[in-house]
Amino acid sequence: MIRQAWELLRFLRPQIALQALLYALLGFYLSGGVGLPLKHEDGVAALALLLIVSFGFVINDYADIELDRLSKPERSLPSGRVTLAQARLLAVLTAVAALLLAGWLANPLRLLIWSNLLLTTAYAFWLKRTLLLGNLTIAYLNSSVIVFGALSASGPNSRVWSVALIVLLYSVAQELLYTADDHAGDRAAGITTTAVALGVEQTLKLFRLCILLTALTALLPLCFGFASLAYILLLIPCLLGPIILWIIPFARSDAPQQLRTACRVVKWVRVSSLVPLVALTLSSA
Repeated sequence: MIRQAWELLRFLRPQIALQALLYALLGFYLSGGVGLPLKHEDGVAALALLLIVSFGFVINDYADIELDRLSKPERSLPSGRVTLAQARLLAVLTAVAALLLAGWLANPLRLLIWSNLLLTTAYAFWLKRTLLLGNLTIAYLNSSVIVFGALSASGPNSRVWSVALIVLLYSVAQELLYTADDHAGDRAAGITTTAVALGVEQTLKLFRLCILLTALTALLPLCFGFASLAYILLLIPCLLGPIILWIIPFARSDAPQQLRTACRVVKWVRVSSLVPLVALTLSSA
C-alpha cells in the first residue's frame, strides 16, 4: 500500500509542480509583492497551480502510453506500476479540484486556470503531435506561470513581462531539444513532431537560435534600467555561461549521447536561471 501510494505521488511529478510554484512566487514578487502580506486567496491560487501542473503530467502520460511502451517502457504507466484506471482517476481528481479552487478566485486568475487546463488537455491529445504548435503551447504554459503569480499581487509590469519572455523563449528551445532527442521513438510510432517533420538537424538549428535569443532577452532588464547589480553578476554563471559553454556545444551534434547530455544541462540551467531572476526583485523592493 505504501509503495503504491509512493508510486502515485511520483506519477504526479510534485518536484516539477513545486518548481512551477517557485516561478509563480517570482512573478508575485516582481509584481510588487515584496512586503505584501499573503492572503488566503494566494494559498488557493498556489494549490490550483500545483494541481494544474500535476494534471498536465498525468494526462500527457495517459495520452502517450502507446508511444511510451515503445520508447520509454520504464515509465510508470507502461511498466504497470500505475494502471490506466488510476491515471484516469488522478486526471479527473486534479482537474476537478483545480476548477473548484478557481471558483474561489476572481478573474483573470480564474480564466487563466480554465484556459490552461484546456490547453494542457489539447496538448496531450493533439497539439503535441504537430509542427511547432505543441512546442509553442508548452512554452506559453510555462511562461504563463510568471503572469499567474503576478496576478495575485499588483498585476504584470515590465519586470514580469521581461521575465515571462525569457521563460517563453527558453521553454521553446527546451521543447525543440526534447523533440530532437525523442525523434527516433516518435518516428517509429508514426507521430509527427517538429523533429520528425523538419529533421533533427533543422530542429537543432531552431533550438540554437531560440537559446541565443533567450540569452539576448536576458539582457533586456539592463536595457530598461531595472536590473540590479546582483542580477548582472549572477546572470553570467547561472544562465549566459552555461548556454554558451555547455548547451550550444552539446546541441551541435545529433548523436544520442550528446542530445541526452544537452537535455540534462538544459533542465539544470532552467533551475539555476531562477537565481538571477530572483535578484530582479531586489531592485523593486
